[in-house]
Amino acid sequence: TEFLGYSATEAEGEVRALLAEGVEINKAEEGCKVELVMNQTPFYGNSGGQSGDQGTLCNSNNTQQLFVTDTVKRLGDIHVHIAEVKKGVINIGDVLVARVDKDRRKALMANHSATHLLHTALRKVLGDHVVQKGSLVAPERLRFDLSHSKPLTESELTKVEDLVNAEIRSNQQVFTVVTTPEEAVKQGALALFGEKYGAEVRVVSMGSLSNSG
Repeated sequence: TEFLGYSATEAEGEVRALLAEGVEINKAEEGCKVELVMNQTPFYGNSGGQSGDQGTLCNSNNTQQLFVTDTVKRLGDIHVHIAEVKKGVINIGDVLVARVDKDRRKALMANHSATHLLHTALRKVLGDHVVQKGSLVAPERLRFDLSHSKPLTESELTKVEDLVNAEIRSNQQVFTVVTTPEEAVKQGALALFGEKYGAEVRVVSMGSLSNSG
């Protein structure tokens, strides 16, 4: 699947595969719960702890409509839309307009950025031995798992919180570049646990705390 979501929250795509209860099908009627794959999509697939996008899929005159409850990645870079057909019949080869729930995406983006800021703040307060061991990025909250020899003290938690909040309040511009993993590390990005990186990676720089990929 060609992922368009870094620059768009709405785009057309052609239906390439439909599955219902794990079985491949050629069409899905109203009320059917399906897994749907298109050749391209702006929907982010659940990956790296970040929840997948929700939204709608419909044709140009709205005679075909689906509600996407989740998006997941399968077999590497195949974005699978978990959806229910709300109107019409969906066929292989149909062209649908994919619209991401923008408000939910913005909340996810904010918590994803905060995760990177939190990671760097923890390393500044506790030391460079701190490594992210897991995370959850949801619209309403984030969870960050870390390696450390003892529980954080109230003083340490306050220092971390103050650092992250100061960066958020500064409201500085976010910069993004695409480069090689090797060059990203030279620029200060952290290669996170268990992550597999391709020939190119996106490096996001935020304020004075974080330079994360």
